[in-house]
Amino acid sequence: MRITLGALQSLKEAAVQAGTGPKLVGEARAVSAAATPDQTQRLLRWEGTATGGRVAALSVSAENALGLRLGVQVNALPEQAVLRVYSQARPATVYQILGKDVLRHVLRNTQAEGSTSDARTWWTPEMRSDEVTLEIELPMGVPAQAVDIALPSVSHIFAELEPSAEPTVEAKINESGSCNLDAVCDAGLATQSNAVARMLFTVGGKTYRCTGTLLNDARGSGTPYFLSANHCISSQAAASSMQTDWFYQSSGCNARALSSRATTLYNGAVLLYASGSTDVSFMRLNDAAPAGAFFAGWDASATAQPGQAPVVGLHHPAGDMLKTSKGLVVGQTSCFSTTGSQFGCIGDTGNFYRVAWSAGTTQGGSSGSALFTSDGRYVVGTLFGGAASCSSTSSPDYYGRFDVSYNQALKNWLGVQSSGESSSAALITPFEEILRVLRTL
Repeated sequence: MRITLGALQSLKEAAVQAGTGPKLVGEARAVSAAATPDQTQRLLRWEGTATGGRVAALSVSAENALGLRLGVQVNALPEQAVLRVYSQARPATVYQILGKDVLRHVLRNTQAEGSTSDARTWWTPEMRSDEVTLEIELPMGVPAQAVDIALPSVSHIFAELEPSAEPTVEAKINESGSCNLDAVCDAGLATQSNAVARMLFTVGGKTYRCTGTLLNDARGSGTPYFLSANHCISSQAAASSMQTDWFYQSSGCNARALSSRATTLYNGAVLLYASGSTDVSFMRLNDAAPAGAFFAGWDASATAQPGQAPVVGLHHPAGDMLKTSKGLVVGQTSCFSTTGSQFGCIGDTGNFYRVAWSAGTTQGGSSGSALFTSDGRYVVGTLFGGAASCSSTSSPDYYGRFDVSYNQALKNWLGVQSSGESSSAALITPFEEILRVLRTL
């Protein structure tokens, strides 16, 4: 059965969203035809399979959408069910998940947030298409009535999520400001760049972009700890909805093409800690880190001598391919959220660093990205926001202090570093990944 939605009426207003904070790329839309479990069940036309089971599919399309995420509200679902998500334009590209794994997402959400509609919603992966099909297959002996789901909303993606080779849309390849610096051009950051991922997540049906960083722990265990901002991911439901794009970099210095290494993880994360005091969000990915990813080191001591501490940022401004910024920590301050994505900072002490850029800048989508020491070896902060831009290069940005976040909570997972030392970092190679998986069997 197919549900067709018209064009997004608020597209013009949504498209002009600018400034710091998460980059809005998708709007919530109601699906009245499948708003309740009874309506959805009537739309699912169950047919027999060759193995004696049953299968049904529901297709949703939206005019002019550049992508869709289906918000599947789960009341009951057989553990043995197999769910497949694909676009009928590309049926060979299929995301598949077991019912028990969807239930695990929902259980994790409801345990953290109660049995709200948001907590019971599983967001399908974004398939880069204006049509998405959800297929459910049940094994022999499992009745169709055991599936109790609804599809009350979708997230309509209105922003280009991938670079395109089409000359007519060349501007979509590098949407960020012209003063941003291609990270691939800096050979000294080649390894550290492999720790950074572009994030896509959905909150209340709206979909956003931010940036996060893979962190090593003191033991070098290979646990995929992931650092971002509280104003990006502050709830378990948001963390569950997250997918991450790795090696999302240009194919060469200032090349207007995406690297062939780019890969996506779809299965979200467990939110371990989130706090507005340093605007930190700390998670553990549900997927293993991809082969070739780098586990960034960190320094839990305060950055000394403000004004003389050079730093580097690695981030995805406007959701663009990986960029770098270079500057100085010029002081400390106290920052606080006000309304919407607005905030204020006062004083010369506090839980945030004030950073002045000498090259490059940040934009919406850079939020949550890590601030590194000048050699790129150690994380010392996470981006809260600021007024820096290509047209305002003297305006500062503000980063939550990693040392404060570490001492407040992150040390419980990252472990204790020796006095005067910073954590080491590790590169996960394909062979090491195989060994690590085998050790868990």
